[in-house]
Amino acid sequence: MRSKGFRKQFAHPSPKYQARIKSNTSNGLRRTGSRIGFLCGSVTGNLGNRLFVFASIYGIAKMKNITYFIPRHDTLFSVFNLFNDSHLIIAKDSRKCKGTFFRKERKCCGYDPKLLNFQANTGYTLITYLQSWKYFEGATKNLRKQLTFKNDIQLWVNHTLEKISKGQNYSHRDDVIFIGVHVRRGDMLTSVSAYGYQVATPNYLHRAINRFIHLPNVIYVVCSLEIQWVKQQLQNITNIYYSDPKHGAHKDLALLAACDHVITTVGTFGWWGGWLSSGNVTYFKWPAKPGSGLRKQFSKDYMDFFLPQWTGI
Repeated sequence: MRSKGFRKQFAHPSPKYQARIKSNTSNGLRRTGSRIGFLCGSVTGNLGNRLFVFASIYGIAKMKNITYFIPRHDTLFSVFNLFNDSHLIIAKDSRKCKGTFFRKERKCCGYDPKLLNFQANTGYTLITYLQSWKYFEGATKNLRKQLTFKNDIQLWVNHTLEKISKGQNYSHRDDVIFIGVHVRRGDMLTSVSAYGYQVATPNYLHRAINRFIHLPNVIYVVCSLEIQWVKQQLQNITNIYYSDPKHGAHKDLALLAACDHVITTVGTFGWWGGWLSSGNVTYFKWPAKPGSGLRKQFSKDYMDFFLPQWTGI
């Protein structure tokens, strides 16, 4: 789901920006001078939002058998080992994407098949948030190869999990089942809450944790900007480790991804922690208030956003 800062990026487009979108809507097949189609997208935004844009455009590029151009200054390069392949081209700059036509989704958190209704013979920039796994369902294997963490981040994660294991009196990491827990509250409780966000409740957290209580040698790894709040809610749980928010989003995401299973609350950051982990994922079923503007941005059953094999509570 959208962060406040990223939402502003597209909230009030300039007249020139609006004209380009209108031009695309009325004539989506116009050429830019190249006979070979390609795709571009935003290169900014918080990490979870940025990952959705990247994965969705990559998936659409694979679906259309065309290429996705990203400039080397893309924020993802500080986190992942991205590389050129048959559907991703890493360019020195963003000049290739200038002059492209915009295609805009109808819902930020729902699959829009009409977005894909274009001929792959020109350049397009896809906007805005593209937050549906259905756009990249057919590119999962490729994406998991692309989205491997930088070596320094992965080394930090390995060291941290070994340290946590030994701190709980286990010989090494392989003796432990790690359950990642991501809790987001923050801005969803303040200025942007009027848009319709709902945060996960303490009851949800306890029910989600109870799903794993039968597993042996479990340690819960909590990543959140609301550590003190989480500690108050989970004070009776002893086999728990709290990641210091000062480590930064990149390391926290890698830590979640390295866990065997993940409990998410709301937001795209936790979503990607779950997806990258490849384990069992639990999510808060009601991230939007009924009748709100945000609720209208999801499909009726939310399942354009949440993966069908995940467990909603």
